[in-house]
Amino acid sequence: MKTNSKSKQKYSIPSESLSEYYSNLTPIMLDKVMEIRGWIYELAQSDERIGEIEECLKWGQPSFLTPKTKSGSTIRIGKVDDLEFALYFNCKTTIAEEIAHEYPEWNCDGKRALYFKVNQKLSKTKLIACLQKALLYHKRKSNIC
Repeated sequence: MKTNSKSKQKYSIPSESLSEYYSNLTPIMLDKVMEIRGWIYELAQSDERIGEIEECLKWGQPSFLTPKTKSGSTIRIGKVDDLEFALYFNCKTTIAEEIAHEYPEWNCDGKRALYFKVNQKLSKTKLIACLQKALLYHKRKSNIC
């Protein structure tokens, strides 16, 4: 996979199809997506309730699942166009609605997607909180965590 020097590959990409997807992103978008991807893996490593992350292509986009613990709802990352990408959540969950309520300044449709411009500064603290909502969604809904 071609990456520019800013893209940090701390977590290996598990399949050729994912590598191909990532290699088709613009360098600036790839940097942002890899940053978010890294945060997903860091959350999983730091919280045993999340457990192992499975990364695969679903609907043609990188998707992150928690197959062993089943704690979370799928998170997908997808290119909207060359200047924008999105985090997608299951539309049958309340994740996007919660994010839209908590962060009204963000471009969130309130149903399933959170949109980012490639030149937009990412708030690590806020985004990790959002990712955690998704990765622990089923545990939160059953009041286990």
